[in-house]
Amino acid sequence: MYEIDPSNGQPRWRLFTPWAPALGFVGNVYFVLASQEGDRKWRFLGIMGAIFMCVISVSRLALLAIPIVFILTKVLSSLSRPFALISIGITSVLGGLVSPVLIMALESFSDKFRSARADSSRVRETLGRIAIDRWQSEAPIWGHGIVERGPHVAEFMPIGSHHTWFGLLFVKGIVGFIALAIPFIWSLVDLVIKSQTSKTARVGLSMICILFLYTFGENLEILAYLYWLALIMMGIAFSEDQRTHFEVALYET
Repeated sequence: MYEIDPSNGQPRWRLFTPWAPALGFVGNVYFVLASQEGDRKWRFLGIMGAIFMCVISVSRLALLAIPIVFILTKVLSSLSRPFALISIGITSVLGGLVSPVLIMALESFSDKFRSARADSSRVRETLGRIAIDRWQSEAPIWGHGIVERGPHVAEFMPIGSHHTWFGLLFVKGIVGFIALAIPFIWSLVDLVIKSQTSKTARVGLSMICILFLYTFGENLEILAYLYWLALIMMGIAFSEDQRTHFEVALYET
């Protein structure tokens, strides 16, 4: 039901998932689904339950992903609207003017984000460096083919286990990396186009944004049995007629 964080001795709840961050992952998926509930009472309870899952998992990415996915979905699903494009343009100009301040703020936030759980960040970065170095020097095309246990400096965690892209490069090489990258990009473009007019596609877009964020914190392949609802929602969105949505979006523009 829970695990003890060795860095501070505090419990991190994982409930029905194999480890605590995976509970936050599922909580983000449930948050998007609950937000679509028609009944106000059940929508409120569902959203609160999903946020509670993210909080008790003590996962930094889980708490960040909720506002990031909301903003990304809102922006990407409004690209066909003139007001949204004008707002993005104004924001870009203002962002360029205050870019030094923004860069310093991002660097400060990044340092605080890492220091919040310094041991976890150290292990993740070490595993990433090992995966990249051994991929480049030993098996750049097809990868090693098997998952290997990391050294003591990485707490014996499997190499690539905390990062989908690094894991693909280490185990399946550049071929495996491309095999995921191309469908990811294609799916994102498809859902962005459809989301201009379809509420279902907006849900699918939120799901793929969640999956993309978690490629940098989890191995998607081994957690598919947990986030299968996200895959189903994406599949429903993919089944809609893309041409119709594209024509409507162009007409509205």
